[in-house]
Amino acid sequence: MATFNLSKGQSFQIQKEMELVHSGLVWDPPEGSGPAFDLDVHCFALVHPGGDPSRARLYNDGSHALCYAFVRGPANPEGSLKKNPDGSFQTEDGSMWHERDDRTGRGGAAAHHDDDGDEKEGHHGEGFREEFKIVLAKLPAEVSELAVWSTIHDAERKRQDFGKVKNAYIEVCDAMDDELCRYQLTSEFAGKTTIQVASFLRQPDGSWKFHAVGAGSNAGLGEVINAYLS
Repeated sequence: MATFNLSKGQSFQIQKEMELVHSGLVWDPPEGSGPAFDLDVHCFALVHPGGDPSRARLYNDGSHALCYAFVRGPANPEGSLKKNPDGSFQTEDGSMWHERDDRTGRGGAAAHHDDDGDEKEGHHGEGFREEFKIVLAKLPAEVSELAVWSTIHDAERKRQDFGKVKNAYIEVCDAMDDELCRYQLTSEFAGKTTIQVASFLRQPDGSWKFHAVGAGSNAGLGEVINAYLS
């Protein structure tokens, strides 16, 4: 399936019969000996009270918020997300899960094979590695939006921002690992350490579309979460 390249403000319609998608960030490690860019991706399931998208709120107080702040552990016994032995974490109902953290952008260039068993090149060979998966068919019916945000860990101390990240983009793939669409993050995010990259939006017929938002800021992740709780 051909890749559709999105510009800011454009959308890609996901086929209604598609039950699972996975998405994530690709970026190049910095050249030279500078500190690696540790990009994190977060996906928040939202409801729209009264059908108003401007009043987006976390679904069920964050039970479907793919973000490290919600992972259950010794320091956060009330966390809503289940952490797996391999470092990944997921919602209790299995509708959303996040692969383990990649702190370099180099990713895991896992081999993929076609129907004849021959190795093939896929998006994984490009450095894909802040990845989450969504079983669209299992999402709670009340969820209207999945807001995708990206932050740079320890950006202030490292003096990093998205304008210095090379060749960064987000992509959406189907269950067979075929890329559906991508949205390139451009130099307009210079000086920004937080981006609402995109949103998956539920349509009236129950299907979903992926919308390239591209809204940069310097708000901390806690501020983003609090805005969805207030």
